[in-house]
Parts: sequence; C-alpha cells; structure tokens
Amino acid sequence: RHIYLSRKFFPFHISKFSLTKMAEALKQCKNPGCKKKYAESENNDQACKYHDGKPIFHDLKKGWTCCNQIAWDWDEFEKIEGCKTGKHSDKGLDLSGQGQDSFFKSSTVDNAKKAVVKEEQNIKSIEEFNAEQDRIAQKKAEEDAKKEKKPFVTAGGKYKCTNKGCLKEYDPNDPAQCGEEACKFHPGEPVFHDTMKSWSCCNKETWDWDEFMKFPTCQVGKHNPKLV
Repeated sequence: RHIYLSRKFFPFHISKFSLTKMAEALKQCKNPGCKKKYAESENNDQACKYHDGKPIFHDLKKGWTCCNQIAWDWDEFEKIEGCKTGKHSDKGLDLSGQGQDSFFKSSTVDNAKKAVVKEEQNIKSIEEFNAEQDRIAQKKAEEDAKKEKKPFVTAGGKYKCTNKGCLKEYDPNDPAQCGEEACKFHPGEPVFHDTMKSWSCCNKETWDWDEFMKFPTCQVGKHNPKLV
C-alpha cells in the first residue's frame, strides 16, 4: 500500500522510516507503572520504565514491593517512577517465569512483607483499644485506692474536676457547684483510629480536632475532684 503526500502541505523531505512511523498504530504498554503508548519500531531495551513487583496498599499507605518508596496520596503513588528498564509490552509483564518466582522469594519482598506484618500486628481494633484503656484505668484506680490522697486545691482555693469533657474548677463550699447535676462530662474514653476521632460513649465521629473538642457531653453528674 502506497501513501502519497502533497509537497504543498509537506514541503520538507519525508523519509520511508517517517512514513512507516506515521502509518504505524500506537500500542498501549501494560507493564506495571508504565501504561504509555509506543510505536513498535521504536521499542527497545531502554524504552520502558516499569515495576516488576506488586503494588502494596495498607491503610493509607501505597507502594511497590520492588521499591523502597511509600506514598500517601494516590497521585504521588502513580508518579513513582519504575525501578526497572526494558521493552514496552502490550501484553503486560510475564510473571509466570522462573525469574518472577525468584523475585518474590528475594530479600526485598521478604523485608516488605515483614514490615507490613509488623505494622498489622501493632494495629488494634476499636474494641481492643477500649478494652486496654479500661484495664489501664482500672489498674490505676486500684493503685490510687491504696494511697491516701487529698483534693488538689488551686491558687484560688478551688477544686479541679477530672471528668472527661469537663475539667472545670469549682468551689467545694458552694452547694450549687457540688450537686448531682453540676458536672457535664463523657463517661467513656476518647477513640482515635487513623485520623478519625470520637468518644466511646457517643455516636459522633469527626476528622477535625477542633470539632472533636467541641462535641457536647452526654452525661450529667457530680464533679470528680483531682486528688494528689
């Protein structure tokens, strides 16, 4: 098949190679981390930069098993440059060969897996975190019960409430400030999971710290003075 181009529109010299390239359909590279379009006539051992490992997605972290780079943002993850160089492929990287088996048994992948497993072991569910906090609070209460303590008195002669969400100073000699409904507080514990914040006693969650601090309390009772 011949291609004829008028010199009126193309006054410059066009080689056979250029005509072949113009008529050649571009292919889509399917190697991980590349995905570029390419002409087969220009494909060579240095044309493609790709990843020969697997992508890792753990919580908000993103990376590749073949690289020592971690990204939090999806756009940053996609911009991580390939760590291997080779030819483009419209069929994708062949992961079935002996080389791939040896790669996934390499120390690079083994270290990456160990890092993920170690981090997973340190991650606790909300129930586990709350249970641990209850045990810590109970142990502290038992230890405090063995010691004879007195209420902490501020410079102004007031007591300081230790109820969560209150923390106000109050006059121990004022009946109105020592009544059964004088204190508004949270009976539960604060819960922090990833960047989410909430109270175990309330059905409200937020990402913002200032908004979390402004959550209305959910219980009314007596002030609980700080003891020293």
